[in-house]
Amino acid sequence: MKKIFFAVVMIASQMTFAQAGNENVSFSTGNFFTRANRPSSKDYVIDGSPYTSSKDFAKVIIANYSKDVQPLRYNAYEDEMEFSQNNETFFANKEEGLKINFPDLKKTYVCLNYRIDDKSKFGYLVLLQDGTKTKLYKREKVELLKGEKSPNAYGKDANDYYAKEKDVYLIYSNNSYYKIPKNMKDFVSLPLDNKEKISDFAKSNKINLSKEADLIKLVEFINQN
Repeated sequence: MKKIFFAVVMIASQMTFAQAGNENVSFSTGNFFTRANRPSSKDYVIDGSPYTSSKDFAKVIIANYSKDVQPLRYNAYEDEMEFSQNNETFFANKEEGLKINFPDLKKTYVCLNYRIDDKSKFGYLVLLQDGTKTKLYKREKVELLKGEKSPNAYGKDANDYYAKEKDVYLIYSNNSYYKIPKNMKDFVSLPLDNKEKISDFAKSNKINLSKEADLIKLVEFINQN
């Protein structure tokens, strides 16, 4: 009897814990706010930040969720959306295709299965241009680097630190993801329609593929032609 009672208590507590954060959510077809995983706590000091925008939780808009949905923040090191419940931080459950709009940050993240550098990923990309033909995304990433050791016994070792990696831009066309190449010749070799028009537009508008604003302008043109 004691074993049965203990099992019932454990199941009940797990169900309660798994539902953390979903009190303010309505009309959801998924389980975005029901993941019980928490970020691993580091027992030492790390300099920098794992967040690309702010460590503060910000207002979000998610289609089919209630207007008072929990504020979120994007942890670029873990590639996770975080929310706070009872002063504890939780990772939200990833849902394929879910769009999360941060109006104050003027950013929209989309949870996607994609490939980059011949590796499959399941995580969040920033949506920069949404079109019927082509979409433009940005991957934000933060890495954890080891601090340097002091060259002598009298100095202090530097702390490990978070460092933001260079943003990677991806174009989605014909059901595949491609990294934006460095030059226009390689860009027009991608499986795109109206290659000549694209090349002419890029020349006349002096498109620089290393500039985000120019990439948005270029993909917007592709979707209009």
